[in-house]
Amino acid sequence: MAQLEAKLLFAEARHDPSTPLPALSERISFAILRVADALATRMDAYAAERPLWPYMSAQLPPSLAESQHAPYLPDRLPSEYQKSTVAKSLASRLVYREGLAFVEALPDARLPIFALSYLEEEEHIKQLAKMVADSGQGFAPQVETLLLNGGVRVAAAERANRIQ
Repeated sequence: MAQLEAKLLFAEARHDPSTPLPALSERISFAILRVADALATRMDAYAAERPLWPYMSAQLPPSLAESQHAPYLPDRLPSEYQKSTVAKSLASRLVYREGLAFVEALPDARLPIFALSYLEEEEHIKQLAKMVADSGQGFAPQVETLLLNGGVRVAAAERANRIQ
């Protein structure tokens, strides 16, 4: 995540060299908080419809995810902690990958729907990219890169449009 944040910070600085890095960092933080707050309004309903543990477990360090305690974690970590972790990690990934201009342009009413669509499409696009990579086709590396670099955003936008 730190690498993604640094990439975004320096990309934003290249687009607007007149803005000091601390001010850009503050905008990034505000954008993450905005997404996380928007997600908080929907996480109870979302968690009631589907398990959060697969998303939560992806945030665990390998040493904990593979430990002898791992099977007990879904029941021992409070649901509020799980919802908060999923929301904040998703908010960070969304801002770092898609950039400030994109996130800041999302209307407040659309933001939680788009973000949850993004969450669901992340895994779907990874699976599609793996299938393409495993196909052995000559074009596979290029298509895999396109899917991983832009596919989640496009798929999430399509899903969010169907929901609204």
